[in-house]
Amino acid sequence: MAQPAVAATQSDPGYFVSFYSGRNLTGTEIPVDYKVVDVCVNVPQRPKSVLNIAPVNVEIYFNPDCAKGRPGQTGDLYYIVGSIHSGDFNGWGVASYRLRSELG
Repeated sequence: MAQPAVAATQSDPGYFVSFYSGRNLTGTEIPVDYKVVDVCVNVPQRPKSVLNIAPVNVEIYFNPDCAKGRPGQTGDLYYIVGSIHSGDFNGWGVASYRLRSELG
């Protein structure tokens, strides 16, 4: 007999957020803990893309310490990669990121 489908929860092992060293989700995978939210994280590897399959939004910054702007400049530029989305970052590489819960 077939078992009924079970709704996914935040502890579902199918959830993940991973950065990639190359563009278009190529190169070395750099997994992050999607449960750590509202914390700015500096990324020394400067990944070029991200895949988000988790109930969080990923805020992407091109400067350290979640500072907005183009690399090495001030401004208002940053990206948000929503749940079940991927992103590619103009070849600049991610300097820092912050996860924000979709659930409030």
